[in-house]
Amino acid sequence: MRKTVLTLMLAASAITSAASAQTPTTPRPPMRQDANQDGVATRAEAIAQADARFAQMDTDHDGRITAGEMRAYREALHDRMVASGRDVPVPPPGGRKHDGMGRRMDPNGDGSVTREEFEARALKRFDRMDANHDGTIDATERANAAEMRHVDRRERRDGVTPPAPAR
Repeated sequence: MRKTVLTLMLAASAITSAASAQTPTTPRPPMRQDANQDGVATRAEAIAQADARFAQMDTDHDGRITAGEMRAYREALHDRMVASGRDVPVPPPGGRKHDGMGRRMDPNGDGSVTREEFEARALKRFDRMDANHDGTIDATERANAAEMRHVDRRERRDGVTPPAPAR
């Protein structure tokens, strides 16, 4: 009886280890802001990433992003996602939510975004994620920021007004 139980336990263990060895693990993609891929994003990397994205959006190179340039960038991004086979969110009935530029993108309401405004928005997002205010975002802070985004979206969807950020 002991030999049978022992044999069954060893067989179950072998099957379990073989199944777990075949399960592929997909590593989490690196942070977009982490240029040197060291797992930590710095303010300098965040600014460099924002400047690179600004340069992609500013197609006429006048130092300003207009609603038309923003729309064209988003459409090109959407087309690249479709071409790569990624799941693309379906726009709600009545069109896309972000058809041009909102108040958050254009704080002064002049119809365009300058490089300085774009960088300021990127640094504001960086500072919100940098919980311990050490000038870097590590994996823990990144995970916490993702959870905060999910909570904020749930609250907005359910009609609950989130508390104002502390200043």
